[in-house]
Amino acid sequence: MAKLSAWLVTLIGVLWLVGPLGMSWITGAWVSIVIGLAFLVMGIGKLMRNYSGKRR
Repeated sequence: MAKLSAWLVTLIGVLWLVGPLGMSWITGAWVSIVIGLAFLVMGIGKLMRNYSGKRR
């Protein structure tokens, strides 16, 4: 279940970054980009922790 949630968080981050590509920076697209990057970093961190070779 942890791997599934890691993939979902990563996917949400990617989708959140794709959304504001057509917007101008004046409309506040930078907020969406920051939120998308935060989700992406969390998702990649979870994926790295779940798929690392060493077990706890």
